[in-house]
Amino acid sequence: MYVKLKHALCGTLQAAMLFWKDLTKTLTDLGFIVNPYDRCVTNKMIGGKQCTVLRHVENIKISHVSNDVITSVIDCL
Repeated sequence: MYVKLKHALCGTLQAAMLFWKDLTKTLTDLGFIVNPYDRCVTNKMIGGKQCTVLRHVENIKISHVSNDVITSVIDCL
């Protein structure tokens, strides 16, 4: 029983890491820059204002002054 649980947790951790790496690559391909102090934060200047994408586990928060920019980033993802 312990081995099965450990294996399932390991698979979950691997899936989370693969998601994080894939999302990071997608964001950098879109021109976002990874924050050197917090690798879960990426920023990009769009329309003279900063767009920030914050990631925590499988949650993503996108912030920008313009709702249209947020919608376009969501569409790209």
